[in-house]
Amino acid sequence: MASHLYALCFDAHDPLRLGRFWADFLGWETFDDTSDGITLLPSDDTGFRLRFRPTQERRTGRNHMHFDLTSTSFDDQKQVVERALRLGARHIDIGQRPEEGHVVLADPNTSNYQF
Repeated sequence: MASHLYALCFDAHDPLRLGRFWADFLGWETFDDTSDGITLLPSDDTGFRLRFRPTQERRTGRNHMHFDLTSTSFDDQKQVVERALRLGARHIDIGQRPEEGHVVLADPNTSNYQF
């Protein structure tokens, strides 16, 4: 019997804020979670959910998981980055070089993701 990926779960100090950021950014629907968190339901053929659950634990280092997202062109990348910044993302420097062609941002929970 094969396993099926049902959801990726993230701990967050403010799961509702973080979940709404990603829902708005990805265009996914939100579903209230019984754990006082929030679940995002994909609006495409992704096939799994994203869950943001509350935690009070202090983060002691960089996140070990991040999202690598793509865009269709350089102009599209600029628009996507501008939209992410309007929703609350911010630029961060992890040592990327301009010639690498990607932008590194942090979401409101300071998780890293790349465009």
